Amino acid sequence: MSGVSGLVSNAVTGLLAAQDALQVTGNNISNVNTPGYTREQGVQVTQPASQYGGLYLGNGTDLTTVTRSYNGYLQNQVWSATASASGANTLNTQLQSVVNLFGGTYSGLSTAVNQFFTSGVAQVAADPSNVPARQAMISQAQTLAQTLSNAAQQLQGAASGVNQQIGQSIDSINTLTSQIAALNVRISSLSATASQPNTLLDQRNQLVTQLSAQLGVSVLQQGSQISVYTTSGQVLVSANQSFALQAAANPYDPSQAEVAYATNGAIISQGLQGGTLGGLLQFRSQVLQPAQDGLGRIADAMAQTINNQQAQGLDMYGNLGAPLFQSGPVQVLADSANSGGAAISGSVANAALLTGADYKLQFNGSSWSATNLSTGQAASLSSGSSGGVTTLQFDGVQLSVSGAASGNSFEVLPTRLGALGFQAVLSDPRALAAASPYVASAGQTVSGSVVNSNLGNLVLSSGQFATTSGGVGSVVLGGVQVPTALQVTLTSGGTSGSTVGFVVTSGSSGVLASGSLTLGGSGTTIDIPYAASGPLSGSYWSVNLSGSLAVSGDTFSLTPGGPGNGGNAQAMAALQSAKTLAGGTLSLQDAYTQLVGQVASQGGQAQSALSAANAVAQQASSAWQSASGVNLDQEAARLMQYQQAYQAAATAIQIGGSLFQSLITAVQSA
Repeated sequence: MSGVSGLVSNAVTGLLAAQDALQVTGNNISNVNTPGYTREQGVQVTQPASQYGGLYLGNGTDLTTVTRSYNGYLQNQVWSATASASGANTLNTQLQSVVNLFGGTYSGLSTAVNQFFTSGVAQVAADPSNVPARQAMISQAQTLAQTLSNAAQQLQGAASGVNQQIGQSIDSINTLTSQIAALNVRISSLSATASQPNTLLDQRNQLVTQLSAQLGVSVLQQGSQISVYTTSGQVLVSANQSFALQAAANPYDPSQAEVAYATNGAIISQGLQGGTLGGLLQFRSQVLQPAQDGLGRIADAMAQTINNQQAQGLDMYGNLGAPLFQSGPVQVLADSANSGGAAISGSVANAALLTGADYKLQFNGSSWSATNLSTGQAASLSSGSSGGVTTLQFDGVQLSVSGAASGNSFEVLPTRLGALGFQAVLSDPRALAAASPYVASAGQTVSGSVVNSNLGNLVLSSGQFATTSGGVGSVVLGGVQVPTALQVTLTSGGTSGSTVGFVVTSGSSGVLASGSLTLGGSGTTIDIPYAASGPLSGSYWSVNLSGSLAVSGDTFSLTPGGPGNGGNAQAMAALQSAKTLAGGTLSLQDAYTQLVGQVASQGGQAQSALSAANAVAQQASSAWQSASGVNLDQEAARLMQYQQAYQAAATAIQIGGSLFQSLITAVQSA
């Protein structure tokens, strides 16, 4: 088209293009605060020219499409940074509650432990016949038990809270993935035309951003549709289909929620990272459960060491001491896929060897293996069988198993319940075993009194506890048990370097054992066994007979410690600083300090990680905003540009109309 009509036609196309561009700019301005909105821009092109005579005359312009200022790389950076920041925030929030718990409880635990030993045990050791002092020790024991148990209950409450939050996060994920799949369908349908449905594309990206706040994801573009996967490769959305998740019971521990596919129940928790859900799973596995195990290990060690010391001594009734504390049981959880009907139970065999880790126990039909779940290393395991029951021991734990089938698997949590079930079980102050099992005296016991007419210089020690007999040269008594009163009588005499004999008797029982002693040497031990069916089965009270001058007939008495004896209470007081944990390298106080320090360190690291993640997320958002967001200054400049273009086109149309009118007037006048 040429001439005046061409002028008008071209001006009309310019006016319409400017009008459309103004609408695009206005839409940008109105969505400046819309989350996820990507700045739009009209694409204006020249229409093909037409040939008139020897000239090519233009036919105006056209706004062919409206594009998004979209940068896929920057968008992926936003999704990744959002997942990291959300996960770090969740981990930090959850962890700080544990830090605060131990920050407050630690002082309470330390105080309770110190008071138990200093205001309780030490006072009984100083005045063992004082019943009020014994009652004070019972009260301190109950306070200590309550403090430990309260801390464990709060950790257990945190575990229940994690389960609930996992379910809530899964619900949010399912809602978002179903919406993304639905938008995939709509976008695919509308993308059949030349233009893209920009608003729907923005909505879909914003849904992915919200999804990444719940869980770390990766996005694969497939034409106009996207597929969404977890960072470890599990599919969440594929084209028009979403794959719902559900909270499922752990196959070993039904009380622990896991993440699984709703369709087939396959658990995918282990590979999930980032977002609220990843942060919750990380908190549970790296902070909460280790804290529960560490606190339980302390409780188990406290119960076993104090109870063992109790069992070594005598109470005011003359009986060996009964347990003062009780800790929670070893938890053994069977895989829900196990076949057969295995029966399995566990107990703490040696608290000093407990690692505070959990284990996976497996049976291949002929042998057992145990794997430390914290290190991934195989534990040194010993086993034995008797009467159809297999006994397994590793890292301070003892298990009894029967009826296991090949392929059976179990999780062993040696200390998880240790503090949760910790309690003081002794209420009678007179039942505290403050006295040593024996008091050694030179002389013969006559009518309850020791008459000393010895002429030599031999000495019989009051003795010490021994887990095994003295070995070569020692005399092991049979037929009697601690605390049976005993008498040692020399059957010959001599001086340094010579060997003399002796016999051990008990009342009217006659001679229980005989032995010999080389004078001037280290002496000979006499080992008295504890009850074979008691907690110290296989252990001994070991006394030593030594000296350089012996006279035949010299006698020594071993009598049970009475109510005024505090020897065993003194040994119990020494347990506060004794290295009774981690293979004899940590005291109870050391273990408390180590546990609290570990949690505090994790708390500090979580705060630092959160600050770093927030900084990265802010940088990613700023980079995206710079490339794809709405800049009001730029939009204002475009408004003026398109306004001027619109006004110029309108002026051109006006001029064209005037020319037409002039032409018509000229024709009419002709």
